Amino acid sequence: MAAEGRRVIIGLVSPIGAGKGTVIEFLKGKGFFCSSLSDRIREELARRGDEITREKLLVTADQLRQSFGPAFLAEQTWQVVLGNHSARVAIDSIRSLAEVDFFKSKPGFYLVGITASRKRRFVWAKKRAREEEPLVWEDFVRVDKQDFLSGDGKTGRNIPACLGKSDFLIDNDGTIDDLRRKVTDVLRQIFANGRSS
Repeated sequence: MAAEGRRVIIGLVSPIGAGKGTVIEFLKGKGFFCSSLSDRIREELARRGDEITREKLLVTADQLRQSFGPAFLAEQTWQVVLGNHSARVAIDSIRSLAEVDFFKSKPGFYLVGITASRKRRFVWAKKRAREEEPLVWEDFVRVDKQDFLSGDGKTGRNIPACLGKSDFLIDNDGTIDDLRRKVTDVLRQIFANGRSS
C-alpha cells in the first residue's frame, strides 16, 4: 500500500502522441516532480550539437542503450530523481523492458500505460508538432512502428511488452477531462488502495 510519507513513483509508457505530456502536466499540478528518459537523449544530442528530431531521438536512444547497457537511460534518470528528494515522482518515456525492470526494483514504483488509436494519436501529434514529428500519415505510421520495437526488444524499445507489464492501463479514448479523471482514479487507487493490476 502506498502510505503517506512514502515515496510514490509513477512511470509512464505509451506510443507516440497518446497523451503522456497531458498526464505529466496534470501530475505536475498535483505536486509531482517530473523527469523523462527522453531528456537524457536530448541532453546527449545537445552535447553532440545535433538537431533534435523524432528519428534522431530513437536512433540515439538505441545507441546509448547498446553502448552503456539497456537500462542506461533509466539509471541516469534515477540519479536525477534521487537528487530531487520529492515524495511524488513521475517518470516519462519508458520504452524498454530493461527500463521497466530497473524501475520496478524501486519501492513505491507503479507503471502506468496509456493507449490510444493510431489515427487519434496522429491528429494529436499534428496539433503539437513537436521535434519535427511527421505531419503526413504515411510518415507517422513508419515512425510509430519504429518507436514500438527495435533491436531484440530487450536492449531496444518494446512498447507493447512494456504496456503488458503496466500496473494500470489507461485507454485515452475521450476528452482531456476524461483522461484527467482516469489519472485521478489511478492516483486514488495508488494512495488509498495500494497496488492494482
